[in-house]
Amino acid sequence: MSAVTTVHSVIQIGRPESMSRRTRIAIPLMLGAVAVGVIELVDPKGPWLVLVFLGSAIAAGEMLNLRPAGRVALPLSYAFFLVVVRAGTPAEVIVTIVVALGLAFILSPEPTLWRRIYTTAVRLAAILAALITYRLILDYGGLADQRWLVLLALVFAGVAEIVVSDGLIALSARQANFATHGRTADLAIITTGALMAISYNGIEGHAGMGLWGPVLFAIPLLAAWFAFEQVVAIRRTHDQTIAALSLVPELAGIVRPGHATRVAGLSQRLGSELGLGGDQLSALQSAALLHHLGHLCLDFGDPSGAPVHEADVATKGAEILRQTAELTPSAAILDGTDGTIASDILRVASAYDEISNGDETLRDSAIEELHRGPGYSYDVRVLAALERI
Repeated sequence: MSAVTTVHSVIQIGRPESMSRRTRIAIPLMLGAVAVGVIELVDPKGPWLVLVFLGSAIAAGEMLNLRPAGRVALPLSYAFFLVVVRAGTPAEVIVTIVVALGLAFILSPEPTLWRRIYTTAVRLAAILAALITYRLILDYGGLADQRWLVLLALVFAGVAEIVVSDGLIALSARQANFATHGRTADLAIITTGALMAISYNGIEGHAGMGLWGPVLFAIPLLAAWFAFEQVVAIRRTHDQTIAALSLVPELAGIVRPGHATRVAGLSQRLGSELGLGGDQLSALQSAALLHHLGHLCLDFGDPSGAPVHEADVATKGAEILRQTAELTPSAAILDGTDGTIASDILRVASAYDEISNGDETLRDSAIEELHRGPGYSYDVRVLAALERI
């Protein structure tokens, strides 16, 4: 093997995309430990011993996210942000955050440079929002009880960083997300961060625990992360099972290959366009993937040659899905009893794909044929959304 090939292999191994998550977490922690050791020898009484420790924790926390369903992920670094805003002056906080996020930028698993830059910008905006909110409440709160003033400042600082973060991410996705689902992750970040900050340097004249405070209160935060990861694994298994079942009608020759996947993707885009929320979109996706499953229960050997009706397929499919409580909302979409526009979205998406078979060159003619449907059988709001997307 040539020297050039060897160098190229080393570079490839060192790329963040090729690193495991454990490696990306270990690097900032090891660098932080070395820096803390050096500062302990040079300036043990200065503020940088604590700030370097917190900076390494922030960089490592960027690699661990709470990932609730129906909303964007939250990095554990947001909890440490609340400790930093209380541990140093504004200038020290900014320097610490810039260095920590710079290291996280280098180690980021994001596939593109743009995503790394945007994620780093979101984090900077979040910490600035937390810092400004904290300082404003402390300086101008006007409350007599210092203890409640600090608690209020920390809680509102935590809320500010999450609101700014969610807002910028929604702006990037061009879709607002004000759903209440999954907000337990916010609560875990804010409460743990506040506890870390208070335990670090105390409150109302009571001494804190120093660095032991953030270390100890990081344990329940890591436990929350592990719990969320278990839920993600369960959700992934559920999605894989649904995807596998969606292939059965295709393998049986009932529908064309890829029909269920295309209908599910189109249904998601139409649902987002028409304002459906996270849980509704999830139920709609499952219903779209399984909307032909009921076909398997119908008697194709009927000697009378009676045609298979769409309503019969939907009814049988809904009957199957209702055997599982998790899929009951999807069953209601299939048989039209959900009371929302989701059923109409599914009917339009399925009919559109049956006409076009995924061929975008037939898009206009397929939409025109849907408009000519007998008795305006398709919801005009869904057809209008189909023309827009």
